[in-house]
Amino acid sequence: MHEYHLAESVLKSILEKTKHMSGIKSITFIRLKIGNLKMVSKETFSETFKQVAKGTLCENAKLDIEEVMGDVLVVKDIEGEFLGK
Repeated sequence: MHEYHLAESVLKSILEKTKHMSGIKSITFIRLKIGNLKMVSKETFSETFKQVAKGTLCENAKLDIEEVMGDVLVVKDIEGEFLGK
């Protein structure tokens, strides 16, 4: 359940940051840094994020996760697809 709350937190952050972007159709790519002290593997986080993101702009986003030392969870980069592009 720990990973669920982390994934949900990341999703909420991304959706909050992108809700005012005009014409955004979907989030296509998300780059994250996850610290080893978060006690979650890249694979587990990715799978959990896919489940949490169903039905949102992030549903089909590709995740690039860098595991680092420390107690960090940072969204480093977000890419999206926009209407008319």
